[in-house]
Amino acid sequence: MTKACYSGLLAAAVAFSAHAARAGEWEYVVAPYVWGPEFETSLNIGPNPPVNGSTSIFDILNSAFLIAGEARNGRWSVDGEFNYLNLGDDVPFGQAGRSANWELDGTMASLAVGYTLSENAQARLEAFAGVRHWDLDLSTTVRTFTASTSRSWTDPLIGARYSRAVSDRWTLAAMGNIGGFGVGSEFQWEALVQASWAWTDGIDVAAGYRHLDVEFDAGRDVIDLTLTGPYVALAFNF
Repeated sequence: MTKACYSGLLAAAVAFSAHAARAGEWEYVVAPYVWGPEFETSLNIGPNPPVNGSTSIFDILNSAFLIAGEARNGRWSVDGEFNYLNLGDDVPFGQAGRSANWELDGTMASLAVGYTLSENAQARLEAFAGVRHWDLDLSTTVRTFTASTSRSWTDPLIGARYSRAVSDRWTLAAMGNIGGFGVGSEFQWEALVQASWAWTDGIDVAAGYRHLDVEFDAGRDVIDLTLTGPYVALAFNF
């Protein structure tokens, strides 16, 4: 469920876009952001025993790029996100002060179509469905033995989002989704809360707290990743 799932969702997005375009004008948001989560990992790759770690992402970050976007017209919306991360860490292993090493280089991308279930001047409730694709290169080194793997999978996801304007400039929002269901990963779930402030007519400053958890199990590879922590974003509206 990779190329076929993406093709199906893109076709649906185009159809929704064509329908919505007849109803009114599109509005767009592009939002690069910085996320500073606590990163917990449990990697069981190939012949090596499991390697576990927990630390701030800033202590293990080599490079990263994170951006999200939205296109909206009437009740319909198309949302996307792209993350690139290159991480690595040494963690305690066994006795006598030994350590193991793990490295992760990969991308996460999502695409979803949303529909507004309820809306008034202050609040909006939406449901959405889409896919999230992972493409990861991972390795663990235990003592002098290095095991590595490359894994790609695509998960279906469903969720809901609620936003409410509390003043002319401030808006609060919450979002949650679940996915995987054994199609790609065994299970994944995500939740976030956010407050945004309209800095100018075209730029919002947002801050929030996000939790993302994914459990993948295939063959000899078991990958459990948890990222939870605050983020800040600069959203450009046009």
